[in-house]
Amino acid sequence: MNKSLLTAFFLVIAICSAGRVPLSKQNVRKQVFRPFMLVDPLTARSLLNNDFENGIEDPWYDSSPNTVHWVVEDFSSPTASYTPPAPLKGTKYLRATRDEQLTPGLLILRTVVFTALPGDVISFDFWIRSKYTGGNTLDLVVSLDDVETTLLSLSSYSTSVNFEWRRISSPILDDSFTEPTQVTLIFYAFCGSNDEDAIAIDDIVIESVADVTSSLSKDKPALKEAMTHQQV
Repeated sequence: MNKSLLTAFFLVIAICSAGRVPLSKQNVRKQVFRPFMLVDPLTARSLLNNDFENGIEDPWYDSSPNTVHWVVEDFSSPTASYTPPAPLKGTKYLRATRDEQLTPGLLILRTVVFTALPGDVISFDFWIRSKYTGGNTLDLVVSLDDVETTLLSLSSYSTSVNFEWRRISSPILDDSFTEPTQVTLIFYAFCGSNDEDAIAIDDIVIESVADVTSSLSKDKPALKEAMTHQQV
């Protein structure tokens, strides 16, 4: 075996043995090697923010089982037969993309295992539409030790008259968690076979409550002063 290849092989084994994601979990979809899956969980947390403007979904990844998949779409050239509402920011986003027959199906978008900190919040933009009210679904769940808990269920927004992007947020861990915890976030969705059916996600951000408070304080000096008085 080539010496450089042998060295690279043992380097990968060493990384995986040091607490990284096992090799058996790297090839979740179509046995494709994804280097970001070797990142340690704490580092992975800092990489999950994605507005998809670079045209890729990593380190989120599509593990949808059938014909419907998450595809980065540009507002100026939609893959479907109709244009979505203008994104809140930028021009690119993830969209549920069906085949030419508009075959319906389940979609799955997930993260690698990452370290969630107490107080972490996930925020994202979404658009969901269907011919019949509630016809499509979009759920966000957190998985801890293979136990999944639903954080958000957004099927009530799925109507024929919904042409609006919305932003929504949710804590990742509940108040009972006081230590960093390794979890996975997963979007489960179902997109139907009607022309009107559509689901899209954009501008995913994970930040701590402290980050949010700091941002608000910088934007609003009066709020910062009020918070300082409260701490005193």
